[in-house]
Amino acid sequence: MICYMNTFIFIIIIFYINKVNGTYPTIDQAGFHHNALLYIDGNHSPEKLMLWLTGSYETIDSYNVIFDTITIIVERTPSNSLTAYSTNQQDWIWFLESKLSGPYGILSNLTQALNHLQTRNKFLQIIVMLPYIDSNGQQTFSSTLNLSIQNHRYQAIQWYINTIQEQMKQYSKLYLWGIYLMREDISFGVDEQIIREISDIVHSSQLRLLWIPYTNANNWNNWKTLGIDVAILQPGYAFASPLMQGTFNAGRLRATAKLAQHYGLGVEIEVNQGASTEYEIGLLQNYLAQGFIDGYQYVPTAYFLGNYDSIARSKKACMLLRTYTFGLRIEPTFMSNMQWTWTTNEKLQATINISSNNIPQGIRINWSPKNSNWSGRIIVEGYIKIDNSYTWKILSSTEVGEKNWRDEEWTSTLLPFSLLPSQIILSIKASFISSQFLPSLTNEDLIIEQNPNGIALQTSTGAPYSIIPSMYTYNPQYGDSTNQTLSNFSRGLLTDKQWSTGEWQSTMSIGWSNNLNSNSYVRIALDFNRIIYADEIIIRLHGGTYASVNWPNIARILISSDCIPFSPYSSSDCSVKSYPCTSRIITGGTNTNQGGILSFKFSNSLRWATLEFQPNSWLMIDEIQAFVNGHDISNLIHYYLLTSPTSTSLSSSSSISYPDDGVRLTDGLIAGIMGPITGWLKSEPHTIIVDLLMVRNIRETSVWALIKSDWAISLPTTIVVHTSLDGKVWCEFGNQGQMQIGERILDAQRLFIRLNHTNHARYIKFDFPIDQIFPGWWTMISEVSATD
Repeated sequence: MICYMNTFIFIIIIFYINKVNGTYPTIDQAGFHHNALLYIDGNHSPEKLMLWLTGSYETIDSYNVIFDTITIIVERTPSNSLTAYSTNQQDWIWFLESKLSGPYGILSNLTQALNHLQTRNKFLQIIVMLPYIDSNGQQTFSSTLNLSIQNHRYQAIQWYINTIQEQMKQYSKLYLWGIYLMREDISFGVDEQIIREISDIVHSSQLRLLWIPYTNANNWNNWKTLGIDVAILQPGYAFASPLMQGTFNAGRLRATAKLAQHYGLGVEIEVNQGASTEYEIGLLQNYLAQGFIDGYQYVPTAYFLGNYDSIARSKKACMLLRTYTFGLRIEPTFMSNMQWTWTTNEKLQATINISSNNIPQGIRINWSPKNSNWSGRIIVEGYIKIDNSYTWKILSSTEVGEKNWRDEEWTSTLLPFSLLPSQIILSIKASFISSQFLPSLTNEDLIIEQNPNGIALQTSTGAPYSIIPSMYTYNPQYGDSTNQTLSNFSRGLLTDKQWSTGEWQSTMSIGWSNNLNSNSYVRIALDFNRIIYADEIIIRLHGGTYASVNWPNIARILISSDCIPFSPYSSSDCSVKSYPCTSRIITGGTNTNQGGILSFKFSNSLRWATLEFQPNSWLMIDEIQAFVNGHDISNLIHYYLLTSPTSTSLSSSSSISYPDDGVRLTDGLIAGIMGPITGWLKSEPHTIIVDLLMVRNIRETSVWALIKSDWAISLPTTIVVHTSLDGKVWCEFGNQGQMQIGERILDAQRLFIRLNHTNHARYIKFDFPIDQIFPGWWTMISEVSATD
């Protein structure tokens, strides 16, 4: 029986290993290898194009053209119309006659540049964009053409292509490959019909059709049936990492490669902001390194380079791109295929020693289809040198339950680290724990990240805070029956013994809506008033998509007898255990309007617990219950809404230009660029007070602020930090409470105070006095933190 079972498992593993059964398109099939997107909204002189075509920086580094194909794109017309949305015939004429052709058009300037350069082929191939065809918005495309009518669409598209073909005849060094679809998604229905019409016209003109969809765009994996000849998939990671206020980790590059290979697409190389900073250069380096690892370096590729004088805004980035297009391997910033030591008993454990030359920022687990059904807990520990002592410390932990398969079967999990600069990691140990079965992992599945990830998990992550004067007006759409649970442990709707087992009833629920632009969590802290033993906590809630009410993407519980656990991060003075949701039970309702239960079973002693959810649309909770040996002990529960229910508006005051949202400043996410952020004029004093809810050991406090002088955003001239045990008597933290300047990532600058000893505190107060020097400038804050 054991022999047969092992054989069966082996067959399953072989099946999953070979499940990526598609192939990338070949260079011969596509007719190009390196295709650069050239945005010509600005001016592109022949001299500028010589730099651009050769991948040179400020002066010509090489006379070799590194691309075999150029896609010509304009995003905005003089009428301020966007070519990816809706334009008119005058916009098309302007593009064809002013930007594309003529003595100063891009075709002429490219030819002049090529006269001084060396090309790999006899011709430089040209692809020209086709603005989006909007059957609704272009009914008055011209005085005679209504693009909601098929015959009129045919006339407009055929005229556009014929005009381009006639213009191209003047340039012997250029060859027209075909047409690029400007819109990056294709809506179901009439847009699909229009794309097929475009394809027929393009093919009848002996040309080809290119499309470059974004991640999860409508029809991204259905492009062949629409008559598109070549499709290239955008990873989107360069613009949607946590530092960019997005949700992708570096595993998005691998996932994109697997998906592109499976569905027959190429992969786009994306350069963010011209790769002028070390962080952006690191992103580009990993795009290129993954190309060798997953094979897309040698298949048709598109390059999104922005709109600058050269292909990048740093000499190093230009060199990386030239090296890559020459066919050489680029090494990643992350460390992969390391020699981990693996052990298996009740848990799977991998350990590795870390060189002093490496500074780990996190561990990424690359999942493959064979692990698609695994659920459990992952704990990452580090053997840390702190001053002159050595200790094992939990660096990060997470629960893997029902995965959100945005990347189908090639998702990944990032466990980020946050250490003081004086703490050095000597070894890393990753443990995989499950009550079901252990995952099947190898060295290639564990990646050590060294690029900053924009996630700073600290003792204070998830803690409640207040701002004086207030920058957040609480006006909940689905709030609690009492405001007490917003500022202390109390009882309310979630402990009133009333819930709906069937369809959602708005009067019974507290509601939170997800933030699509971040990895934000909803946290509810529980206090049982004394250490108790419990074996199950259940949440009564709703899902099914009716009224956008749905089950959460992630659900877990953190328990402790030492402290109130705000997040999975465990500090040295507080032991936190984490457990995933063990089951989801539908209790009633309809297919789209359901009532149900999330169950957490753990069998442990605790006083405090924190429920942590990542919503998927609206999260609607009716009740929280606790049990021991089947007996209901819910009467002991007092809860604190660490995340306020979603408000109808962030602020009713028109004087607050950049209001807070009640959770942003302690959510553990650093904003490296301008976006949703908390800010005020420097002529206004502000105070932020973080409440750790109990006395904790604190050794360092930090503030992450933006610097962007061209937008009149600068660092606070002064930040004074105090701590308190009771919120009444305050003591300066450090040398007169003044903060020092730390590291900078993109536009984010860290300010900090670090002590040589731990300080006992419950409250941390950050005072921002009036800036007399720059009163008309702005202070923009994305994170305040305290840690041991």
